[in-house]
Amino acid sequence: MSVLVPTLSKTVHMVTWRLIVSVGLCCLLIMTKKSEACHPTFDQEETCLVGTTRYGTFSPAPGSTVDEGDTVTLTCKPYARLDGTVVTATCSSAGVLSPTSLCLPCPDTTWIYDSTTDRCFKAFGQTPDPFTCNKDAPCAGLAAQYGAPSALAYTLNFQALFDATQIGIDNSIENGAYYVGIGDPVANEQYQLNDGTPVPLASILPFFIPGGPSDTVANAYLYLYINTVLEFEDYSCPPFGFLGSICHIQLTP
Repeated sequence: MSVLVPTLSKTVHMVTWRLIVSVGLCCLLIMTKKSEACHPTFDQEETCLVGTTRYGTFSPAPGSTVDEGDTVTLTCKPYARLDGTVVTATCSSAGVLSPTSLCLPCPDTTWIYDSTTDRCFKAFGQTPDPFTCNKDAPCAGLAAQYGAPSALAYTLNFQALFDATQIGIDNSIENGAYYVGIGDPVANEQYQLNDGTPVPLASILPFFIPGGPSDTVANAYLYLYINTVLEFEDYSCPPFGFLGSICHIQLTP
């Protein structure tokens, strides 16, 4: 008579008992919270930190956190423009915001950006103001329009002023000649920017008309303008006007 049946029965009995003991121990460990292996596992949602970007802001505000799958929105400053059309970023499962387009300096391409001063320059026609020198008048209203300080344009990067003049000429703004914020109000040929920064004579002389400067010894002409052939000239500021102005908006301080 075969002995296989009792042996098989005994084996099945032992396996069943071991399984019961194993399950029981696991459940006991779960109850006592001593076994991580028996704990159920869950994927943890990532969050992304909202940062900053030059010439623009994100919403929610910088320093906020957003959950995985949420988006933030980019808005360029009034004095800047968007480089492309992507204005939202999404928080990824890696905890990183997707890239957006950049905010470029200056409202549009009719402005010239000067990286040495973080300013944008543009030519404007005169703003008539009877009986008053009106060289600064075209620049006065730009601060409210673009949310940035504005003034008659000045920089030691003279080429940026000439580039803005060329765009003004190309677009037939006024008569193609424009005041800038450079002059010699204290003494003849002692030039300075409108904020008082001295302008070395050797640096500005190459940009004058041939034979210039052409002021009198008495220093009758306190201001500079750029003429239609892109040269500096000394000039006064008659109350009846006729010249335009190169204005600037100051971007980040």
